[in-house]
Amino acid sequence: MPGPLCSNEVGEDWLDPGTLALTRNRPPTTHGMNSCQDNPPSPLTQQVFLSPALRETVQIATNMTTPMAWDSYWRMAYDRADKVLQAQANELLRRGNITKQEFDELVKARNKLVQEFRKPLSPFGKQYSEILKPTARLPQPGELLTKKGSIEAVLKSVGKSRASVNRLSMVFRVAGPALLALDITITTIVVMKAPSEQRGRMAAREYTGLGLGVAGGAGGAWAGCVTLAALGSPTLVLPVVGEVAEGTLCVVGGILGGLGVGWMGREAGKATGEVVYDFVTTFRWE
Repeated sequence: MPGPLCSNEVGEDWLDPGTLALTRNRPPTTHGMNSCQDNPPSPLTQQVFLSPALRETVQIATNMTTPMAWDSYWRMAYDRADKVLQAQANELLRRGNITKQEFDELVKARNKLVQEFRKPLSPFGKQYSEILKPTARLPQPGELLTKKGSIEAVLKSVGKSRASVNRLSMVFRVAGPALLALDITITTIVVMKAPSEQRGRMAAREYTGLGLGVAGGAGGAWAGCVTLAALGSPTLVLPVVGEVAEGTLCVVGGILGGLGVGWMGREAGKATGEVVYDFVTTFRWE
C-alpha cells in the first residue's frame, strides 16, 4: 500500500483520515543517511559543512599569510622607531652646528635599528630584508656623506623607509590576523559539530593540522623566496632596479611556497594528530 517510506500497516500509529500522510513519519535526515534506522548516526561536519571549498581556501591562505602577518607587525614597529630617529635628526637640523660625532652616532643608531628589528622576523622576512638591504652592506656615515653631499641631506632622510614595503606589510597585517581568526573559528566549529565520540580525535586532527600548516607555510615562504630570488640575482648588477626585481621575485616565491608547503604541512599535521590521539588513548602502562 502507498505510504511514507519505511512504514507498514502493522503496528504503525495511523493518523486521522483526511490527512496527507497515512502514518506518522520521522523527520527528514541528511541526504544519504538511512532514515529507517532507529538511531541514524550523525554525519561528520565535513559532510554537512556549508562550503568545503571556502574552508580549504581559508586554510591554505592562512598557511601563507600568518608568518607574513608576523613580519608585518615588526615592520610597523620598525617604521615607528624610524620616525623617532627622524624626529631626533630634525631637532639637530633645527639647532644647526651639528658635530661629526653626533652625525656618526645617528647613522650608526639607524644601522643598529635595522639589525635589531630583523632578529625576530620569520625566515622569509629576514631573507626579503637581506635582499633589499644586506646587513653586511649597511651604509656607513662616510659613505652616506659622499653619496648625499652634505650632513643636512643625510639627516633629512635618515628615518625614511621604503613606501612599497610598508604598503605590502599593511596588506598582510590586515589580511593575516583576519584569516587566522576565521580559520580557528571554522576549525572549532568542525570539532564541536563532530559526534561526541569522535570529538577528541577530530580536535587532535584539526588543531595539529592548523599548527603544522602555519609552520609549513613559514618554511615554504622562505624556500620559495630563496628559489625565485636566485633567478633574479644576476639583475643585482643594476643599482636599485636589481634589488627591486629580486625582491619582487622573493615575494612571489614566498607566496607560492607558503601556499604549497603550508598545505602539505596541514595534511601531514592532520594525519599526525590522529596517530598521536590513537596512541595516547590506547596506551596503557603494564
